[in-house]
Formats: sequence, C-alpha cells, structure tokens
Amino acid sequence: MIIYSFLFFIALMLIIGLYAASKSKSTTQDYILASRNVGPLATALSAVSTCHSGFMFIGMIGFTYKFGVSASWMVFGWLIGDYIAWKWVYPKLRSETEKSNTLTLPEFIVRHLSPNRKQKPQWLIGGIIFIFVSLYAAAQLIAGSKALVIFLNTNQTIGILIGAGIVLIYSVSGGIRASIWTDVIQSIIMILAMLGLLIVALLKIGGPIELFIQLNNINPSLANPITNFNLMSILYILGWCAFGIGVIGQPHILTRPMAINSTTNMAKSRKIYLSWYTFFSSAAILIGLCTRVLLPELINNDPELGLPLLALQNLPEIFVGLILAGIFSACISTADSQILVCASTITQTFLPKKYQNILASRITTLITLTLIVFFSIFASKSVFFWVIFSWSILALIIAPLVFAQSYKIKLSPNTIFGSTIITIAFFYLWVFKLKLSSSINEVFPGFLIIGGFLFLVRKYNSYDQKY
Repeated sequence: MIIYSFLFFIALMLIIGLYAASKSKSTTQDYILASRNVGPLATALSAVSTCHSGFMFIGMIGFTYKFGVSASWMVFGWLIGDYIAWKWVYPKLRSETEKSNTLTLPEFIVRHLSPNRKQKPQWLIGGIIFIFVSLYAAAQLIAGSKALVIFLNTNQTIGILIGAGIVLIYSVSGGIRASIWTDVIQSIIMILAMLGLLIVALLKIGGPIELFIQLNNINPSLANPITNFNLMSILYILGWCAFGIGVIGQPHILTRPMAINSTTNMAKSRKIYLSWYTFFSSAAILIGLCTRVLLPELINNDPELGLPLLALQNLPEIFVGLILAGIFSACISTADSQILVCASTITQTFLPKKYQNILASRITTLITLTLIVFFSIFASKSVFFWVIFSWSILALIIAPLVFAQSYKIKLSPNTIFGSTIITIAFFYLWVFKLKLSSSINEVFPGFLIIGGFLFLVRKYNSYDQKY
C-alpha cells in the first residue's frame, strides 16, 4: 500500500511534468525562463517548493531534533531574507534582466562590462554557480534517497537513481516550464504530508502544551528559544537573518521571479509565498520537536531520519505513501531546478553563441545530472551540511553581485575577482579553521566583510569606475 500510494502521487507529478513539456516552445529562452510568462500563483508555489525542499523534511527535522525551539531562528531568518528579496530585489531583477535580455545570472552580473573584459569574470561566476549548485542538488537527491531507504528498505544508491530518473523524464525535455508546473503539485503534496503527520504526532503526545512539558523534562534548553540571552544570542539570531537574505544568491530560486509574467504581479506572488512558507516551516519545527519526544533513541543515531520513522510508526500505510511522496516531491522540486540552472549556466557561459541552442541545453542537462548523481552516491556528509555549505558560499559570493547589478552599481572585473577571493578565504577560516559556524552563521560576518570591501573599493579606487 505504501508503494501504491507513493507511485500514485509520483505518477501525478510526472503526468503534469510531461504535459508541461508538451507545451514548451523550442527556444532557449523558454527552456531557461519559460519565456518570462509564468503567472503569480505558479511563481509563488514554485518558489516555495524549490526553496524549502527536502532540507525541511530531512535536514531541518534533524536540526530541530538536536537544538529544539532555538531552531526556529533559522526559519525566522529565512522569513526576513525572503521578504527583503521579494520586496526590494526580485522586482528589480525581473525588470533589469528583461531590459538586458539576459537569461542567466553570470550574464546579468557582467552585463555592464565591455565585451573584451566580461569573459573572465563571467567564467568565474559561472564556475562557482555550477560547482555549488551541483553540491546543493546532490544534497536533495541524498535527502530523497534517505526517505526511500527508511520507507521501502531500498539501497541508498537505488534511491538516488530513482530521483535522478524522475528528474530526467521531464526536465530534459520541458526545461524550467516543466519544473515550475510540477513544483505546483509538489508544493501541495508537501503541505498535506507535513500537516497530516503533525496532527497525528500532536494527538499522540497529548497536544502542544504536553509537547513542551515533555521537552522541558528531557532538557530545558529544548523548550527555550534563547537559553541565556546575551550578546552571542543576538549575533546568533542576526546570523540566521543574514543567512535568509542569502536567498538573493541562490540561482535556482532567482529563476522564478525572473520568469514571472510581470513585475506588477510580484506583490501578489510575495504574499502567497510568505503565507505558505510561514505555515509550512512552523509545521516542520513542530514535527522536529515531536520527533524528539516520540523517538528519543535517535539522539544516538541519525536525527535526519526522524520524520520518515515517525510516519512509519504512527500512520496507516496509505498515508505513509503520501509522506514519502511529500519528501520525495520536496527533494525533486529543488533538484530539478538546480540541475537546469547548472546546465543553462554552462551553455550560456562557456559555449560559443552558435551552440547556445535548445539541443545543447538538453545535452548539457543530461551530462550535469550524471555528474550530480555520481557525487550523490559517494558523498559522505549529511544533508544539513551540504545545504548550509552550498547556500552560504552562494550567498556570500553571488548575492552582493546580484544586488549591485539590480541597483545598477557597476563593479569592475578586479572587484568581482577580489570579492570572490576574500569570500573563499573568509569562509575557509570561519568554518573550517575557527569552527565558529555553530555560534554565528558565517553569512552575517561574511556580508559585513564583503560589504565593507565593496564600499571601500567604490569610494576610493578610481580604477573601478573604468569598465
């Protein structure tokens, strides 16, 4: 029954994806940005499905399991970042990319440079996007495979291949249009799965009040968002707020507002997006807390398996299939977008103009998917690690450049290279040498350093005015 229920929802997703592919036009612009003709509802639901993905079902549950209510600061930070992006960056990005007829972020970021000076910085940005979005996509396939391991007792490699196969069926043929259309049904499956499991878990515990009583009995810090409120607590919160603003640097998410049919519809999409995200993320936090109470033994195992195990132990098989479909849909909805972004980055950045066509895009998508599958199979880190790692790097390198270009702040190739080198050096020092990420997320101090660098260069370096 679990398999039948799961297959039903996956088949529904595939039918929609293939139908969308049949409606796609044989142009590069349609493959990459759906001809900039996506409605506000589809834009919003696609964005939430792409942004809040398998990480919410797997990584976020594990994080909440370990740290309790304080994990909600991550959600709060994302909410702040999303609002800033939708309100002040996405409309500018949509308008400016259409004016300059640019389809990808590397093209957009270097659009102001003279032809003889834009190639190297465009290659740099394209390479960074390809590498770190690929790692992010691999994390989604790993998250989906973890769910299949628990629910269907399959090998993790088989789970990765199944996820990749589903992406292959509609993404290679339909491009971003197929991805967006399937995202809509995936977002609905995700919210039904999360809410259904939350209701059952709370009923078993005895309600929200009993949940927090039991959390306090296990460890008082689990029920306290700020155990000892001090300067470090404030910096911790600011770290996650900066992390949320880092959405401006996530190419697979930015393609959604770039594809909306009009900037006037951006406000409508923003309201739908923020409402859905607040509801969904709150449910994810509560499920993570319920898992801590109902499955205390996971503290010595893998907390990222909490939601699948909770569903297996507390739901009828037909609803377990819905949960599995929800997790898998969340993973696929992000992975397909990221794979398409990687492929479009390669074709539009590294291939000569005469090869920037729909066939090249499809072939590159297939090759990219193969590489990501290979990495997914041999990766050893957790979903949480790879998502946070990739998100942070993209936030620190890409977000300042996207913001600058959206507001027509022109940066020279030297400045782009300089900010990238400083970012990588800072990230390595903060995360791997000083190991301060658990205290303050690296995006907050990183933004301060990169922002300071860009300000000083613009103010005092006259060479930077020459492009």
